[in-house]
Amino acid sequence: EALQALPYQPARVKWYDQVKGIGFANVFGLADDVFLHVEVLRAAGIASLETGEAVALRTVQGDRGWMAVEVTDWSGFTR
Repeated sequence: EALQALPYQPARVKWYDQVKGIGFANVFGLADDVFLHVEVLRAAGIASLETGEAVALRTVQGDRGWMAVEVTDWSGFTR
């Protein structure tokens, strides 16, 4: 699948609101914030994220900016 071909990018969680199910992360070397959605977290088996947490993201450019299509915990990142 095309998404699997995207590289993982190191990032830090800027903020995440568990009640709203949305948040943003900063990808190193990317000026724009990356949108995080609860469905992407659920697909990865992640319940929530903390501010400042290190993650690895696969991102795409959407109509409203960058968004994460896959997220994994940085400590489990092996690629």
